[in-house]
Amino acid sequence: MTAGVSGGRAQPASLYASLCVPDFSVAALQRGERRPAPTAVACGQPPHRFVHAADAGVRRCGVRAGMVLAAAQARYASAGKLQPLRVLDRDEKEEQRVQGLLLELAEKSTPRFEEVAPGLLALDFKGLSDPYAAAEDLASGAAELGLKANVAVATNRLVALSAARTQPGVTHVYPGQEEGFLQALPLDTLPLDDGELKTLKRWGLRAVGELAQLPPEQLSERFGERGACMVRLARGKESSTLQVYQPPARLEVSRDFDWEIEALEPLMLAMADMLEQLCIRLHDLDWAVAGLTTRLRLVDGGEFERTIELPSPLSDAHVLLTLVRIDLAAHPPPAAVEGAYVLAKPVECPPKRRALFGPESASPERMAVMLARLGGLVGSERVGAPSVPDTYRPGVAALKLFRPTPERAKARRRAAPVRALATSEPIAARSSRPAPACPPTPPRTALVFRCYRPSHPARVVLHEDRPAQFEAQGVRGPVTACAGPWRVSGEWWTPDGWQYQEWDVEIAGGLYRACCERTTGEWFLVGEYD
Repeated sequence: MTAGVSGGRAQPASLYASLCVPDFSVAALQRGERRPAPTAVACGQPPHRFVHAADAGVRRCGVRAGMVLAAAQARYASAGKLQPLRVLDRDEKEEQRVQGLLLELAEKSTPRFEEVAPGLLALDFKGLSDPYAAAEDLASGAAELGLKANVAVATNRLVALSAARTQPGVTHVYPGQEEGFLQALPLDTLPLDDGELKTLKRWGLRAVGELAQLPPEQLSERFGERGACMVRLARGKESSTLQVYQPPARLEVSRDFDWEIEALEPLMLAMADMLEQLCIRLHDLDWAVAGLTTRLRLVDGGEFERTIELPSPLSDAHVLLTLVRIDLAAHPPPAAVEGAYVLAKPVECPPKRRALFGPESASPERMAVMLARLGGLVGSERVGAPSVPDTYRPGVAALKLFRPTPERAKARRRAAPVRALATSEPIAARSSRPAPACPPTPPRTALVFRCYRPSHPARVVLHEDRPAQFEAQGVRGPVTACAGPWRVSGEWWTPDGWQYQEWDVEIAGGLYRACCERTTGEWFLVGEYD
C-alpha cells in the first residue's frame, strides 16, 4: 500500500525502512543493462555446475536455485521462450563491490542501518524530518547505480523487510496496518526455519494471515514460547533489534621503499615492521590471520602477488614473516621491488586449550612453518591432505589444504573407552566361557589385483582390434590370451569427458590389466593380478 502522509500526523515511536535488490547475484551482473536478457547465474566447476540464482522471468519457466545447470537449460528450452538463456558465472568480487555501493547509499540517509543479507538492508528512519522522501531518495539512488531496488517503510522492522522483499517500488505500511498487509503474503516471508515451515504447511497453512488467526495458546503447546512468537510475527507485532552496521577493520599495510630492493633478506627486513603493525591491530581486535596476501610493486611497472592460506589461524608476526620468506624464496619476484602491500584475512582468535591428561597437540606455528618448508621443497601443489574428487574417473586423486582437527581426534579417544566399557563383561563371566576355536583359514581362490600408481605408459600392437603385442615397464612380449574390452566413460557432457577400454591380458605367464584411453588412443598398464 502506497500513499502519502499528512503533515499533521505525528511521527511514530519507531520507524524503519528496508532496501531490497531482488535476485542480487543476477542484478550485480546485469547492472547498467537497459534490456537484460534472461539470465541465470551458475556456480561450480564442470561437470558439477549448478544454478546459483536466476531472474524472475527464468524462474517462471521452472528454473530454481540449486538445479543442475544442464537440467535448468533443458527446462527453460522446453518452455518455448524466444530469447535464449544467458548463463553467467557468479562473480563474488563484483557482488561485494555492489554491496559496498549499497552500504554507502544507506549511510547517506541515516547513520543507523543494518546489513541483513547481500542486497538487503534495514535502516532506522526514526527522527528524520521527511522519512518518506528519504525512501524515494533511496530508490532513485539505487536506480543511479543501475539497480532496480524495492524500498519499504514501516514502524516494524520485520514488516519493512517483508514489504521490501515482496512489493515492487516504494511501499509505505502505516501504523495499525501491519497485520492487514501481511495477510496475503506466503509463509516463507516470515523468519521461520525449515522445520517450522514444514510443520505449518503440513497443517495446511500457506499464507501469513492463516497463521495469524491461530490461538497463541495452542501454538505454545506445540512449539513452546516460539509458538506465541510466530503468531506475533504473523500479526506484525513482534519487535526486533536493529544490528547497527560496523564497517570491517582494514587489516592491510602498504609501504613505498626509498630504494629498489633486489635481494630477499633486505625485502624481509623492510616487511618485518609491516607485519608487526598488522599483528598489533589483530591483537587489539582479538583476531587472527587465516590467510595472507602479499603484493609487491615492481620497478618495471608490474605487480607480483602471492597468497598464503594458513592451516590454522595465527597472529605471531615472526611466524608470518617466516612464512612470507619461505614463499618468496620458492617463488621470487621477476624484478626489483619498490613497494609492498600486505592484506590479512581475519578470523576470530581460536581459544587456546591445554590437555590435562592427553598429549599436547601440535603447535599451529610449527605446523604452518613445516608445511611451508615442505611446499618450498616439493611445490605447494604437492603438499596437503588427500581428498577424493567428486568424479567416477578411475585413478583420480587430489590434495586439499591441510587443516588439523584435534577436536575430532579427542572426541574419538574419549568415545573409545565408553564403547569398551559398554561392551565389557564381568571377569568371572568371561573366564567361565570357553574360548572359541579359531576357524581354519580357507584357501585363497580369488586373485588379488595390485594397482600401479601412476599407471605405466605402454605400446600396444593390435590384431583385429585386440591386443597382440605389449610393451611397458617390466612387461614385454606377445599377448597369449586376453579378455575384454570393458568400456567405461563419464563426464561426457563436459569438454573433459573420458572414455576407457579395459582389457585383461596374459603376457609371459603374468596376468595384467591394460587400459586404452579412446579419446587419445594412448595405452597404459593399470596393474597386475597376483
